[in-house]
Amino acid sequence: MNGIIAFLQAHPTSSTLVAYYIASAFIGALPAPQANSGMPYQFMYKFFNTLGGNLTRAFASKVESSPNFTPQMQQAKDATPVPAVTPPKS
Repeated sequence: MNGIIAFLQAHPTSSTLVAYYIASAFIGALPAPQANSGMPYQFMYKFFNTLGGNLTRAFASKVESSPNFTPQMQQAKDATPVPAVTPPKS
């Protein structure tokens, strides 16, 4: 254990970059909040993305956040397909 601490103290810049990379990967892996996500998760998502510097992800208003997203997707999934019209051969 002392060897790890000594290595981290000897290489502070590298250690900081590795820690930032791990934190950034963790924040980037968070799935975007959906319409049915709770307020604590939405807060956590925005807070972590703001801390990580991902301001576009933190303040993006996505279609998935709309309350109409799930019903519209279900309606589109249940819709009957319209047959394609092919032009007559001449």
